[in-house]
Amino acid sequence: MLANGPGPLARRLAPALAAGELVPEMERTLDPGAIWRAIVRRRRLAALVFAIFLGLVIILTLVAPRVYTTQTKMIVGSANSDGSSGGPGAASTLPVLNALFGSSSVQTSETYAELIQQLPVAEKVAHDLRLDISPEKLLLKVKVRPVVDTAILAIDASWKDPKTSAAIANSFAAVFVERERQLVTRQADGAIRFLQEQLPTAEGRMSAAQNALAAYQQRTKIVDLPAQTTGLIASQAALEARSQAVELEGRQAAASLQTISAELATTPRTVIGQQSVAANPVSATLATAVETLQAQLTAARAQYTEDYPTVIQLRSQLAQAKRQLAAAPTQVLAATNTVPNPLYEQLAQQRAQSTAAVAASRAQLATLARQRSDAKPALDRLPEQARRITDLQRDARAAQDVYDALQRKYQDATISKTTAIGDVSITQIADPESATKTPNFVLNLVLGSVVGLVLALVGVFIAEYVDDRFRSEEDVKLRLGMPVLATIPQLTTTDAADDAWVRPLSVEAFYQLVAALRYSSHEPPRTIAFTSPDQGDGKSTIAVNTALSMGLMKARVLVIDADLRRPSVHTKLGLSNDEGLSDLLVGLARFPDVVRPTGHPGVSVITSGRTAPNPVALLQGEGFDRLLKNAAEQFDYVVVDGPALRSIVDGIVLGNKVDGTVVVVSAERSDTRSVRAALARLRSVGSINLLGVVLNGIKPDARERNDYYLGAGQSITLPAISAD
Repeated sequence: MLANGPGPLARRLAPALAAGELVPEMERTLDPGAIWRAIVRRRRLAALVFAIFLGLVIILTLVAPRVYTTQTKMIVGSANSDGSSGGPGAASTLPVLNALFGSSSVQTSETYAELIQQLPVAEKVAHDLRLDISPEKLLLKVKVRPVVDTAILAIDASWKDPKTSAAIANSFAAVFVERERQLVTRQADGAIRFLQEQLPTAEGRMSAAQNALAAYQQRTKIVDLPAQTTGLIASQAALEARSQAVELEGRQAAASLQTISAELATTPRTVIGQQSVAANPVSATLATAVETLQAQLTAARAQYTEDYPTVIQLRSQLAQAKRQLAAAPTQVLAATNTVPNPLYEQLAQQRAQSTAAVAASRAQLATLARQRSDAKPALDRLPEQARRITDLQRDARAAQDVYDALQRKYQDATISKTTAIGDVSITQIADPESATKTPNFVLNLVLGSVVGLVLALVGVFIAEYVDDRFRSEEDVKLRLGMPVLATIPQLTTTDAADDAWVRPLSVEAFYQLVAALRYSSHEPPRTIAFTSPDQGDGKSTIAVNTALSMGLMKARVLVIDADLRRPSVHTKLGLSNDEGLSDLLVGLARFPDVVRPTGHPGVSVITSGRTAPNPVALLQGEGFDRLLKNAAEQFDYVVVDGPALRSIVDGIVLGNKVDGTVVVVSAERSDTRSVRAALARLRSVGSINLLGVVLNGIKPDARERNDYYLGAGQSITLPAISAD
């Protein structure tokens, strides 16, 4: 009697399974419990990855050389931001100083950081501290970095002892401060030299003009000019004074241009930015030669005395090779990165500013000359004496203004020279007591532990992704979307004492399987086929033990071994296989002749019989249909042990003839890809009623050990239970 169809769960899952949508959706579900189970399963792998990584971190930390790093801090830029006179950044009447201070006020911290890391600075530090290291290598030990959003520079120096590290950091800061002061001083010195040359001349002109005015006034008895000529005189005097002042500024700018051009001629356009070093190949060759000569000398000493010529020659060659190896540097310069020299660019900018100042002075002189020319007719109309007095007063006033301007500029230049050092200053010196040591064992241990845990988890997830074998009911439900009828524990041996508590669990599992089959649909299936994706998954063992469990529940059960290619039911029940299913299907035997008792209550069996040449044809024939019909009339249940599904169609044919099919999946053996392929083969032909999955060979958890099950199982025996 056939069942009415698939059960409620199977009917709900059928559309999604047919469309191929259910399994991917379930795989996308993130189950924290599944993640924890994966970690527990792979705990040895996780522990191994963690231990190896942490061990490497500890070893590398212990063998790495100790390096001490100290830090000096500097503040760069103008010290006076309020614009007060008398300090750097104040507006000066000297164009060259104005250009210098103006350019310094807009320099970025990155520019100062680059200037500190120049070779001349490193050379001076190495010389002052008497360090046995080249300036290029010394720069590799120093790192200059601007503090974000501030005008502060941090100079970090690394060395093998804290005192030298602090000395290097402090020396770099001091040398740079001195170089900046010298740079500003040289510019101020050029302006001072020019002013010192011009002041005596201006003073002589002022004295001569004042004496000439006094003599003429005394001779002509004229002390003042008429009121109507006062405005014209003042205007002309102002034009004359302005012309001389502009001419002086132009000459001063020309002198500054000459000084800056001389500086540019001795300043390189580019400087070395970054350098990289590499292992010296000559050192490796010499080391190989030393090892070779050492081996040859050892062999020669084993054969000859120390006075033998060969030994003496090898000893001499070995000593020479060792000297060469000791003299050869371990590292050589691999690459050099050349960058524009910030100092050259700064001087070029100042030269451009001085050139512009000279051109502006010439343009102003031309304008003033035109203005004086326009005012001359008005002066010509003055009386001769009044005009003469006007000329003398104008000359005296202009000479006085020029002298006063030169005097103020000289004072400004002197003040700027003495206060130029305030542009760069040290705010914090390096202290050996505050040096940081690398590597830090505690920090590396903590970070190594954290990273090791992450790597361990990554290793677990990778292993889980690569190894997709089934290990639990959750794996089956998640990946296949099918109900799990029962999970059968794995037995190592049939008589082992350690399995004494597992066997009752197996009995209970088979009882659970029988109950699940009975309630798998509205009308319990009576003809049930057992199959599996691959040979060796334990389908025959599951089929036989299911039948024995049904017999213990007072049911009449017939076991049919339909695996005509590799039969095993007769072996598990300890029976001969002389006559059976194949003989019945070809007409050599009758149904009553092939049905044999098994010695277990309520259980009979039809073994596979003689080897059949075409098993598929026998299972597809009407004879197998009549067999199932007769068996269903005489027995309560018919359990059919079918063949595995891989590469053969016997199991598919069998599934279309029974009420329901159970797929046996082997834990730790069956993978997702092969099981899905087997299920796809079953669904590809006809309307097979898949009752569910039996997960076989689950490793029992000691936490499931229970004396209640042990006592209950001592009176129940299922001889066919096996680890297979």
